[in-house]
Amino acid sequence: MRNGVALRLITFVVASALLAGAGAALWFMPPQTSAEWAAWVQAAGVCAALGLALRLQYMASRQASRQADRVATLFAANMHWVFRELSDACIKRAWADFAVHRRVLQEVLAQGREVSLQQLDGSGLAMVTSLRAMGVEGLEMVATHTPQGDWHHLHRYFEKRLPSIAGWLALYGHPPESSGPTDYQGLRTSFGQFESR
Repeated sequence: MRNGVALRLITFVVASALLAGAGAALWFMPPQTSAEWAAWVQAAGVCAALGLALRLQYMASRQASRQADRVATLFAANMHWVFRELSDACIKRAWADFAVHRRVLQEVLAQGREVSLQQLDGSGLAMVTSLRAMGVEGLEMVATHTPQGDWHHLHRYFEKRLPSIAGWLALYGHPPESSGPTDYQGLRTSFGQFESR
C-alpha cells in the first residue's frame, strides 16, 4: 500500500513539474509557426500517453494487491477451519475424519504457497509467512500420527495455534466464527473463485 501512495506522489510531482515547465515555456516563448505548434501538440500527446500508461500500471498494481490480500485472507480462514477440524477429530479420536482433514491441510498449505508475497504489505506478508510455517509444522505433526498415537498431545497442539490464526483473521476484519468453508468441497470452491479471476 505504501508503494502505491509513493508512486502516486511521484507521479503527481513529475506531472506538476512538467506542466509548470510547459506553461513557463509557452508563456515566455510561445510557438510562432505551425511546425512549432505541431511539436507542442505532439509533446502534449506523448505526455498524456505516459500519464495514461502510469495510471494503468498503478491500477493494475492496486488490483493485484487487493487480489493478493483476498487470497491471503482466504488462506488464513481455511487454515483456521482445518486446524479446528483436526482439533475436533483429535478430541473424538476419529481416525477417518483425521485422515481426511490431514489431506485437506496439505491442499490448504499448497494453495497458501501460491499467494504472491510481492503484492502483500507488511502485515499481510507477516501473516502469510507465519501461517505457511504453521502449516508446515502442522503437516509434520500429523504425518506420523497413527490411530494408536497420542491424540491428547495433538489436540493440544492444534488448540494452542487456533488463537494465533484467529488473531490474524481479526487483524484483517474476518472473525473466524464466520469464515472458512464448511466442507472440503467448499474449500475447493472458495479458492476456485479467486483462481478464476
